[in-house]
Amino acid sequence: MVVPFEATVPGTPLGVRALRREISGIAEECGMDATGVADVQLAVTEAATNAVMHAYATTTGDVTVTAAVHEGELAIVIADTGGGLVERSDSPGLGVGLSIIATVADEMRITSNAGGTKIHMSFPCTEGD
Repeated sequence: MVVPFEATVPGTPLGVRALRREISGIAEECGMDATGVADVQLAVTEAATNAVMHAYATTTGDVTVTAAVHEGELAIVIADTGGGLVERSDSPGLGVGLSIIATVADEMRITSNAGGTKIHMSFPCTEGD
């Protein structure tokens, strides 16, 4: 069984790397094969990078991740405290991160308001609960 995990890291490229590494271990613990672990790594990297690039484009802040296994599913939430999803004409990036997450995750949901954005995603485990 994978115990619930929570961490807060700086909204920086180094913080994203730390989250990716930590979540990889959790995905392995829940029984995912190499492809499943790679999908989780990609989705977490995209979600956390979105926070760094968009939520903290003009300020600094933290990225929080929570992860838990329940009923054979790894649920992950990546959260920031930026201004929420708003259209930007000066957006850095191509805007494909959310599409990538939606493609590799079993489920994806976004909640966003002026206090920040949360990207909820889930992946099947082959073991664990």
